[in-house]
Amino acid sequence: MDSIGFEFVQSLSNELSKGTVKLPSLPDIALKIKNILEDPDVSAKQVAKVVGSEATFSARLLKVANSAALNSSGVTIKDLPTAITRMGFKMSHSIAVAIAMDQVLNAHSMGKLDKCFKELWRHGLNVAAFSCVIAKKQTKIKPDEALLAGLLHDVGKIYLLARIQDYPELCNDAEAFEDVLAEWHTGVGAAILEAWRFSDELITVAEEHELLDRVPTNAQGGASFEADLTDVVQVANLFSHAIEQGGEIFPEWTEVKSFGRLKLNEELIHEIMVQSKEEIDSIVSALQG
Repeated sequence: MDSIGFEFVQSLSNELSKGTVKLPSLPDIALKIKNILEDPDVSAKQVAKVVGSEATFSARLLKVANSAALNSSGVTIKDLPTAITRMGFKMSHSIAVAIAMDQVLNAHSMGKLDKCFKELWRHGLNVAAFSCVIAKKQTKIKPDEALLAGLLHDVGKIYLLARIQDYPELCNDAEAFEDVLAEWHTGVGAAILEAWRFSDELITVAEEHELLDRVPTNAQGGASFEADLTDVVQVANLFSHAIEQGGEIFPEWTEVKSFGRLKLNEELIHEIMVQSKEEIDSIVSALQG
């Protein structure tokens, strides 16, 4: 890493060690929805009242509820309580986070980093969609939890991209720029999700989704463990990168431990990447608004 990259990393390291790092705040509407959904006695009407206070959120949630991925009946849903009941509270929260992050990223110009932000957000949507489908097909993990984990897995990169704007020389050094993102985004992402009071499982996803030889936290000895949320997102992340680079399926994937825990052979990999394309595209389109 060159001197500019080192200066940036040292600055972040000092902030983290002192506990003074300026982590982004979860947007108000997403935080309100998250808080109300933590009430075990909350009703769909109460959630709809909070969501309905923001017109953009209302419209987007209705669009998602009526998407091909969630509305197999084809009967159009026109009111928020029905939409929230159809999707479930956790899926509603996932969509709220997606909309909030989308608004943050598009709130102002990022200059020469605009393209990076757009590509990163598109990748996050792809990972979310793949995570949702993989969880539904291969695990007992709830698809809405997997979708949220996919959306948030690279939140550290989003934060680092925003901070790198203060170091224009680093922005012009592609190699150093990539080194910083690769080395720091998982730890920073985990710190952000901890600050936002998300679950330990989601924090682990941010921190470990790049570790292909990781051992799940549910490991209790023996040679075989159940797939966890991080396994789902790790596989979705690899699928998404492959799709974004032309759609090649790599035979060596079956040797990755997360693929083994998810019982993904070449046939199932092809089924999810190719035959589930319509469902993946439907989820991405709904999340994009």
